[in-house]
Amino acid sequence: MQFFKDLGNSVYSFLMNRWSTILTFVLVLIIGAIALRIVMGIFRKAINKSKLKGAAGDFLTSMVKVVLVIVYLIALLSLLGVPTTSIVAIFTAFSLALSLAVQGTISNVASGIMLVVNKPFEEGDFVDIGGQVGTVETITISCTKLKTGDNKVIVLPNSTVSGSSIINYSAKETRRLDLTFSVAYGSDVEKVKAIVLDVISKHSEILTDPAPMIRLAEHGASSLDFVTRVWVMQADYWNVNFDLKEEVLAAFDANGISVPFPQLDVHMVK
Repeated sequence: MQFFKDLGNSVYSFLMNRWSTILTFVLVLIIGAIALRIVMGIFRKAINKSKLKGAAGDFLTSMVKVVLVIVYLIALLSLLGVPTTSIVAIFTAFSLALSLAVQGTISNVASGIMLVVNKPFEEGDFVDIGGQVGTVETITISCTKLKTGDNKVIVLPNSTVSGSSIINYSAKETRRLDLTFSVAYGSDVEKVKAIVLDVISKHSEILTDPAPMIRLAEHGASSLDFVTRVWVMQADYWNVNFDLKEEVLAAFDANGISVPFPQLDVHMVK
């Protein structure tokens, strides 16, 4: 019984001597937990309203929460009189070692956040990223996936994506189609232009504004080269591309316009 009595006296004495410290600790514990919840709620709502919502936003929210919880715990330990200098030093060293070990991942994550913020492309866009061509299938926090025309999937680290030149073919509703048609020397220039324009006029997919254009662009080694430029909707680009090539060739044949091939004239000198 004496043991418990001495223990009770020791506890009472400790509480009486440290009551202000204990009260401060309890208040910080309660208020800190409430403040942490409020701050994270505000931060999460701000992220959801921004361009970072989704995987990037969830990752950033988790990182901020981890940092705030660590700061909160260090503050509590400091109130209890625990030396926190060594804890902070250990945490700093651990963070540095971890950052060095996963610097590639961190680079991909940072690049992923920049891609989400800047939005050079979105899911479903047809793009060329550093020579890799395909439709954007998914954009995650660490990588971007492209689906090629032959149904292959290309996985690109976001650091590679952000460091490459990006051509987004789906950024605009319309797109210009450039084609070159070659005919033999001696062909009537105005007749060639009229034939191509007649083929173009029969295509409802080709826009009239801007107006189609066909001009003699070059006197080639074996041919006269006519450049043709028409504007189409994104969805009609490839259909019009293939149709014009087939139909112009058929129209040339029907009107006696020769399509040239490489040839060489040889003169014999005695």
